[in-house]
Amino acid sequence: MKKRYILILGLIFALAISGVSAAENGTDIVKEQACDLMGQNQQEIDNLSASSESEAVSVVSENSSNNVDDGQILGMADGNETLAVPLTNDVLNTTVTVTPLASSYYKEPTKKERTFSIGRFKAVLTPYQYKKLYMISSTEDKFFDEGYNSYYYVGEKFRGYDITSSGLRKNFMLKTNKYVKVKLKMRNKVCYKKSRVYMMFAYGQGQCGVAYRHMVFLTHYYETYDRSYDGPGKVLGSDSKYFGKCRCSADFTKLKKSSLRSTRGVYNRYSVW
Repeated sequence: MKKRYILILGLIFALAISGVSAAENGTDIVKEQACDLMGQNQQEIDNLSASSESEAVSVVSENSSNNVDDGQILGMADGNETLAVPLTNDVLNTTVTVTPLASSYYKEPTKKERTFSIGRFKAVLTPYQYKKLYMISSTEDKFFDEGYNSYYYVGEKFRGYDITSSGLRKNFMLKTNKYVKVKLKMRNKVCYKKSRVYMMFAYGQGQCGVAYRHMVFLTHYYETYDRSYDGPGKVLGSDSKYFGKCRCSADFTKLKKSSLRSTRGVYNRYSVW
């Protein structure tokens, strides 16, 4: 009986030792698997880092295009052009719409826009003349910005405009296809002449204009070119009401729609002399 009791205790002890050993073996297996998994993850991270260092990354926009040569310079664009920046072998290329500033935008005028009238008299500016008058105000601003008092002198020119003591000046005299009858005097002798009518466009201080404003008015041959008579002569007939009057505006695009005003009154108001 005693031997059987000892044998049972021995079996129980042996089983207990086997259970502890199995548990320890299971723990070691879990540890080994965890170490293997961590090592694999670390290897993948190392491979990703190596790949990031050795491979180029390209970024392409939705409007991308590969038709750009390496070394293309990023520059300014007028209208709709493509601006591209090279990134080694890959190109970031995006189509950009550039809206020009209003101050720098110029649209070629139609003949109707270049036509001016006073009464029954009409004159048509050439595209060149129209542009010179259209641009003079903004050019004058640049003229002052570039050091008017330091670098430029009265009597010189700045971008095709005359320099005056107050700024820039430009005049154009255009023939019309009309004539008027004028009364002239020379040493108490009176005579009547047919005189061609001209249309004068002027900007800037001078005999034919005022500073910083556009003017357009009528003149005739004996008032402008033939000074041998005593005075400019008096225009006769219904056309006389259009002489001695002018249209005046600081904005050239509004000049043709401005009302007729006394030329003398404009000189008195806007002259800087």
